[in-house]
Amino acid sequence: MKRCLWLCLLSSGVCADEENLSKITFDGQYRGRLDMYNGVNKAAYGDQSIDVKGKVRGKSNDRLYLQQLIAGFTYVPSDNWEYKLYMYDSRAWGSSLKGEDFTINAGTADAYKMDYYNDHLELFTAYVRYKNLLDSGISLTVGRQKLGYGDRRVFGPGEWKNTMGWLWDAVHFSYKHEKNFIDGWYGQTRIISPDDFSLIEKHRYQGVGIYGHYEGDLLNIEPFAAWKNPLYHTTLPYEDFYYGGGRVYKEGLGWIMDMTGVQEIGHSGDKHVDAYGYVMKAGYQWDTRYTPKVMAGITYASGDKNPYDAQITTFTSPFGMNDGPYYGRADIVIWSNIRDVEASFSTMIVPDLRVELGCHRFNLADPNDKWYEFGYTNKHGNSYTHLGDEIDLIANYRINESFGWLGIVSYFQSGDFIRKNNIAQNNASKLFLQFEYRFSTKNKNATH
Repeated sequence: MKRCLWLCLLSSGVCADEENLSKITFDGQYRGRLDMYNGVNKAAYGDQSIDVKGKVRGKSNDRLYLQQLIAGFTYVPSDNWEYKLYMYDSRAWGSSLKGEDFTINAGTADAYKMDYYNDHLELFTAYVRYKNLLDSGISLTVGRQKLGYGDRRVFGPGEWKNTMGWLWDAVHFSYKHEKNFIDGWYGQTRIISPDDFSLIEKHRYQGVGIYGHYEGDLLNIEPFAAWKNPLYHTTLPYEDFYYGGGRVYKEGLGWIMDMTGVQEIGHSGDKHVDAYGYVMKAGYQWDTRYTPKVMAGITYASGDKNPYDAQITTFTSPFGMNDGPYYGRADIVIWSNIRDVEASFSTMIVPDLRVELGCHRFNLADPNDKWYEFGYTNKHGNSYTHLGDEIDLIANYRINESFGWLGIVSYFQSGDFIRKNNIAQNNASKLFLQFEYRFSTKNKNATH
């Protein structure tokens, strides 16, 4: 399939004469970020950086500079056709972790890499889109694409991590009518190996997604469904996961709310899967000059009560984002076996500068299951669930369309699960300082 998608793009015949150049937009972005860790890294928690297997993994006080560059072009020769081709390059300096630290299923025939920091000269977007297929509002897209919907928890590319997350080689169908739409696709997701070109490598998952959006007078409704099947199962159990659910939300001024529910079923080898996750948030945004907003809510993902029986009740997100603004800015929990009670307050300080203060209380949903970001478990006889409490301070300043700055300070106070299981005895913190520059020739082209 992936070779067919690539040949389709190569045969599109984009000619660089003067008329076509006036229909091409060259654009992209550069993102630089300083990450400063204390007491934790991406592979292990604690000052000693001891992972779940008892091995030292990197250092707990890394100082990293991360660079991400995206650049390419969009060509729109007519109302019906659109072509995109973008590359990206991600690099990191100062990390104590190596490429092998990001190997999944290490030591098995199903090993592959999902590097968090480095991905060199990789294909970001490359597709052909035909619009108004059979009827107005219907489009078909074929090729490499990122797919993000709703709040990105269920389907999202994972743009916070330096190497991007879910990028699809897919066939994608969309029907839009005014502000409403329904999308469906089949595709495969890539691995992230820094010096390999993912398009010609074995892919990580294959899957199907369906996502709808309907805007009502009071609420917006977004139903969705998915199928997820790993392509690495030589020595690991063969898995089929099916998801169904929806999101209901209200945004803007006044009372606001956001609720998502997901049911997961299927099988992993001989085991039956029956799990669920949900998010419930509510708050209020004032109609004043500074638009202050308060929010409170709970995020939950079921855990496995008995890892040794014939049923798996650990929830896993289908193709959603697990880092960034979702489960605390320290990025030490994901949407599996977790109960996150949170509250936040945000407000404009000056025009284009928004500041947010957030807090989280993290507990395992079930003490018999793992802390899934790192894999740690309770020692025999223990049943602790409190991972810890986190405070985040975020400042986001958008100077103009081209330049933006982001600063995040995150402090995590470890709980009984960490301390009484002797995982570590320290708290942890992270500091992120990021700037972003976007460029585009769009305003220079007469046809755009």
